[in-house]
Amino acid sequence: MIVGGDGITVDGAGNPANPLVITAKPAPLVVADGDCITLSGNGTAGAPLSAAPRLDPNPANLLACGPDGLVVTGGTGGTVATACGLTGDGSTGAPLAAAVAQWTAACDLDTEGGQVYCDSAGQLRADPPPKFAFYTDNASQTFPATEVPAGSDVPIIRPTLTILNPDGCREAHVLVNVDLDMDFNLPANSGAGCGIGPDDMQYVVNRGSTAGTSVHNQVSKTWHRVIPAGGTLVEPMQITGLRGSGGATYTRIQWGINAFVWVV
Repeated sequence: MIVGGDGITVDGAGNPANPLVITAKPAPLVVADGDCITLSGNGTAGAPLSAAPRLDPNPANLLACGPDGLVVTGGTGGTVATACGLTGDGSTGAPLAAAVAQWTAACDLDTEGGQVYCDSAGQLRADPPPKFAFYTDNASQTFPATEVPAGSDVPIIRPTLTILNPDGCREAHVLVNVDLDMDFNLPANSGAGCGIGPDDMQYVVNRGSTAGTSVHNQVSKTWHRVIPAGGTLVEPMQITGLRGSGGATYTRIQWGINAFVWVV
């Protein structure tokens, strides 16, 4: 007795009138789909094996199956549509690129050009813009006739100005300008002076025989300061008296502090 195994069939009785016929029978083809490919058919003439891409139905998906194969849709002829900030369509002749302006400055772009950054929300950001601020304070103070100190750079009053750096990223450069005007009463053969910090700013004398009242002149001084990012500076203006003689007195001090702040 003859029995066929897997994939083999046996027919007939094994005699001349009914010989044995052994036939190979193909086993059925087992197919399995993948994440991106769908398979069908069993490999026979009536059901040939075929594969088709599986496309995500998400409306934002730009991938499609065209007559010539997979394409990226969204533009003319299967190319990519662009909006503000991009040029090109993704083709070989017009690759995607950033839409940029022409560099027109006389300096070198490679060494002087700013930077572009990507923030946590995926938006493009440039270098922080320049910033400017201005702070000022001034006053006119009167005094009972007070003798001008005979020494040098003797402190009288010390006003201050609070200056803020408006930028939390970069240090600020500050030009501090101060003005001082002090009124002196000068008896005959007397003298008096005033200063800002360690600097003697003016000195006046009366060599005549009569007294001079409210003798004054405005003086100015400028200096530079640097404030760290996000920092605060309390800038003093030390006003001094000096070289008083012959009973000279002061009766009024007018002062002003101005701060010009740049962040670039």
